[in-house]
Order: sequence, then structure tokens, then C-alpha cells
Amino acid sequence: MIIQRVEIMGMALTVMKHKSCHAEFGEGEDEHGKWATLYSIESKVEGQGHATQLLTRAMDYYQNVRFGGSVALNDNMQRIYQRLKIKEYTE
Repeated sequence: MIIQRVEIMGMALTVMKHKSCHAEFGEGEDEHGKWATLYSIESKVEGQGHATQLLTRAMDYYQNVRFGGSVALNDNMQRIYQRLKIKEYTE
């Protein structure tokens, strides 16, 4: 897996790449401690488990951090959130 820090539209993000998939995460810290939020994920080859594999590795990478994802934009993402027990931030 490749992990890079980038700035997109003035916002510092962490980009993770695994096989045909890449994801963007925001990171920060608040009164509850450190957090990481999945903002977007895209796989060029669907149905091969690349997004699930990337997110499993991301959860390991952020193991001591409050971890969640922005609103799932499709049924596939919703299933991955449920399968991996990723908290979906809807507010």
C-alpha cells in the first residue's frame, strides 16, 4: 500500500493506494482525541475486493485513532461500512 500526504483545494489529506483503489482521508484532533475520516474511495476494478482490502489496511494504520467515513454514496459502500463496522458520519 502506498500512503501519501497531499493538499487538495487547500485541505491536507492522506491518500492511500492499493491495487486498483485509492482513498482520501482527513485527519485531525479534537476534544475526544485523534480522528481519521474517509472522504472518498474509488476502485477502477469493481468486485475484486480492492476497496475492502484498502479499508482493512487503513483501519490497521489508524488503529489508535477514532475512525469513520463520510456518508456512503452507494449501496456498495454501505455494505463495506457494515461488513467492516466502519462508523458512518451522517451529520
